[in-house]
Amino acid sequence: ATPPQLVIPADEDADALSREADACALLRDLVNTPAADMGPQDIQATISNLAERFGAKLTTIVGDALLEANYPMVHAVGRAATFEPRFMELEWGDPSHPSLALVGKGVTFDSGGLDLKPGSGMRIMKKDMGGSAHVIALSQLIMSANLPVHLKLYVPSVENAVAGNSFRPGDVLSSRKGLTVEIDNTDAEGRLILADALARACEEEPDLLIDFATLTGAARVALGPDLAPFYTDDEDMADAMEAGAKASGDPVWRMPLWDPYLADLKSPIADLVNSGGRFAGSITAGLFLKEFVDAKSWMHFDVWAWRLGKYGRPEGGAPCGLRAVWQMLQTRYS
Repeated sequence: ATPPQLVIPADEDADALSREADACALLRDLVNTPAADMGPQDIQATISNLAERFGAKLTTIVGDALLEANYPMVHAVGRAATFEPRFMELEWGDPSHPSLALVGKGVTFDSGGLDLKPGSGMRIMKKDMGGSAHVIALSQLIMSANLPVHLKLYVPSVENAVAGNSFRPGDVLSSRKGLTVEIDNTDAEGRLILADALARACEEEPDLLIDFATLTGAARVALGPDLAPFYTDDEDMADAMEAGAKASGDPVWRMPLWDPYLADLKSPIADLVNSGGRFAGSITAGLFLKEFVDAKSWMHFDVWAWRLGKYGRPEGGAPCGLRAVWQMLQTRYS
């Protein structure tokens, strides 16, 4: 007897399914690669390959040049690592098309910084660049399908390492937007690099701004490994996102940007603190980011970028909300 075969139904677009499979494979490879082989320079190489493949333009700012270019929080978080921090900006498509901005957290390893994580918490932190893996995979989908958008991809990439020049609890950082941030916890670093990237993205006044980040453990406590939480104040966007999730079979769940919790991010000496404490950790992280966003429509995903092994699927890097967002974008822009 011949073994069962996977057959694409005649009424399905085989090329489109292949593009999705390729994007998911890229994302998983990026997340699964150990941090020794997936540093900020390797994230840059991945984006550079994409740019070359699809005729996109890539601008990169590395190391101390981040200070001159006004990305102070990206520099502060990444300066203690052997591999220099960097900011990547890819541009593709016709400028007359609607502008789509994607931002992804690229922390290639998160030790927690001086607020060091325990061993158990550090074990799979090679996946802390999962947000950047999502937007890189999404960019590949957009460019390979030739979606009629003017795409801007922004990836700040750092390793949150420990050295004599690590940023410290109690330090006050300046940001690209001009807001000052008092560091309450050096393990809440992803939102710092994202804040500079979101501020940069907003300078271009995008039609839609989407960010992906492996931002908080609190999101996993709230929704577990399977559901990708997203935040937006745009009701139409929320509806479109839920429709995209349903059509793609890729579950997402809307979480509230509950403004009263912004009080938890007050600092006596700066505009904000970077950590709102234990209550509603995913919400306060979203509210922190919102302070740096000035866009027509913005959506934030706080994903795990990982899955536990079950039903013949190995443990490791996994897309969370990728296909749902792709479905939504095709409906919006096709």
